[in-house]
Amino acid sequence: MSIVLIGMKGCGKTTVGALLAETLRVPFLDADTEIERMHYRETGESLSFRQVFQQYGEAYFQALDTRTLQNIARAYKQRDFVFACGGRTPLRRENQELLARMGIILFLHVDRDVLLKRILTQGIPAFFPYPGDPERSLDELLTRRAPIYKALANLTITIGEESADEVVHTILSELRAYEQH
Repeated sequence: MSIVLIGMKGCGKTTVGALLAETLRVPFLDADTEIERMHYRETGESLSFRQVFQQYGEAYFQALDTRTLQNIARAYKQRDFVFACGGRTPLRRENQELLARMGIILFLHVDRDVLLKRILTQGIPAFFPYPGDPERSLDELLTRRAPIYKALANLTITIGEESADEVVHTILSELRAYEQH
């Protein structure tokens, strides 16, 4: 079984995804790492995904994100894996179609206040439209993104303050119930 985790920055896709992959004994793929690898393969430049975005802009980054997704879909077509998707990736129509073919899509839905606290521990992200008003920024992003995440997801996993182990346990229970239907 292949699992694609979607959701906002700070929802735990990477942490939960790595633990879930370990539990299921399948490879774990993280969008940010895969984007960095793809950029390096194409340009020979070793940059972090943030640096790629800053130096090349949003249009280049989105195209690179889609090429990376296409590459993963090809490379893992016959293999099970867990993939932690970038927060923006599901917003593009062509990516939605790719993601839907890759596996079971889980939306990690985190309570807004918990999410805001997690995001701000790393500082105000560059993608926040109002850097001086993080609450307004997050609310605006959630208003736009959450309906897309929910529509694309096979399952929505609601997360509060649980540990990553507890979230993985919930995911496994939800997946068992999902597969029985």
